[in-house]
Amino acid sequence: MIQRNLILLTVLTGLSLLATPLRGQQDGQYTQFMFNRLYYTPGFAGSEGGPCLSLLYRKQWIGLEGSPEAQLISFNTPLFQQRVGLGVNLYRTSIGITRNVTAEMAYSYRIPLGQGYLGIGLSGSVRYYAEDYSDERLKGTQDINLDQSIPTGLQTRYLPNFGAGVYYQGKDWYVGGGVPRLVEGNIDFSNGSDRPSTELRHYYALGGYRIHLNNFLALHPQFLLKYVGDAPFDADLNLSVEMKDQFHAGLSYRFGGDRDPGLGESIDVILGFRIRQQFLLSVGYDIALSEIRDYQNGTFEVLLRFCFGKDAASAIDNPRFFQ
Repeated sequence: MIQRNLILLTVLTGLSLLATPLRGQQDGQYTQFMFNRLYYTPGFAGSEGGPCLSLLYRKQWIGLEGSPEAQLISFNTPLFQQRVGLGVNLYRTSIGITRNVTAEMAYSYRIPLGQGYLGIGLSGSVRYYAEDYSDERLKGTQDINLDQSIPTGLQTRYLPNFGAGVYYQGKDWYVGGGVPRLVEGNIDFSNGSDRPSTELRHYYALGGYRIHLNNFLALHPQFLLKYVGDAPFDADLNLSVEMKDQFHAGLSYRFGGDRDPGLGESIDVILGFRIRQQFLLSVGYDIALSEIRDYQNGTFEVLLRFCFGKDAASAIDNPRFFQ
């Protein structure tokens, strides 16, 4: 009964967007943001020293019916002696009766600077939105077909967009920022709404630094900052340790949550290993701190990545150390 009430609350909150100009973060959360940087800025394309393919799966709030779920495929490669980067993101997300699929192409022009490269990137994307109002989980105190403001059946919409970003990869540090979707398009499925729901512009900044402790250990403090207009500022802070460039373990803290002030959104644990710098397996688990912790069993995320060709193909010293 609790689960059914929660999913009903989620759906009704989404339906309220049809009539109320609410604003908040719409993009999905990813615990392993440090391994998924092309998602946040097209300037990252080509920064891994060679062609790399990544697969990511995330299941949020395990045990809660209709909770968010995401699948992502990402590929990027440098070209023309590291001076150009190309990237592709294909990802699907769902929550309750809502799902979307996004296809995105990224281009980065990479300028040698100091001991690294500065990437200036542009991206173009097409996003498919769908909401299924015939879903059997959608319930109300009366027949929802009696309310003319609620659409019926499967509602779909396609939205083209473009983004921009910058990214600098140095010998032992990186920093970047981006706006993946600059156009705030209409995503309202209702008819005749004078306050349509819109796809909000999201701003991201991220960075990290490698601290050598000895020939065996290195520390990686990293951060991801997230901002949407008229919504609370959000951030992820991570500290990871890497052993012999093969094993890594990290702990993250995600700001946010359901109260202000509060404990935050979650504490996240990340574990992974590499094989010859070419294959990476990494998993993350989020421990919720907000009140939803009483109704779910955590969040699980797994990432697989394979980089083709020889290691460290660029002039940067082991550029995949951060990847």
